[in-house]
Amino acid sequence: MSDHDIQLLAVGAAGGMYVMLLVQIAFGVLDDRRDRKAVRTAEAQLEAAEEKSEA
Repeated sequence: MSDHDIQLLAVGAAGGMYVMLLVQIAFGVLDDRRDRKAVRTAEAQLEAAEEKSEA
């Protein structure tokens, strides 16, 4: 392998790592939004159940 081939391989590996990191961050943000929505729904259900049990 020549130096040029090794450089291309290193650049390709680094680029692939950056792309995978970007995907991890993007889907992590979306997952956090989904989790917050689920928490709000659960809290609303809990409040409704508490109000129902008090009445």
